[in-house]
Amino acid sequence: MIAWARVASGWAANLDGSDARAVFSLPRLEVHPGATGWRSLCLRADGTRAERPGRPGDTVHQARAAAEAAWGRPVVASPIAPDPVAAVVTG
Repeated sequence: MIAWARVASGWAANLDGSDARAVFSLPRLEVHPGATGWRSLCLRADGTRAERPGRPGDTVHQARAAAEAAWGRPVVASPIAPDPVAAVVTG
């Protein structure tokens, strides 16, 4: 089952169904907090990537949706639980 997992650098989902907390696997979606908002990445199996930069004030849910849009389809997964510390990047 594909699911978003909290990792040291933000959130990740391995699209092969493996646990993103335990192993790095491609293709993979990642979201990382930064000074200008969440950075949403789709890391493809062929080594290419698509990036969707966020805006200050975006929530982690908006970043996850941007990463899924870069992938081209929504990820069927458990929702990201609210994280009061990292849920909003205010830049």
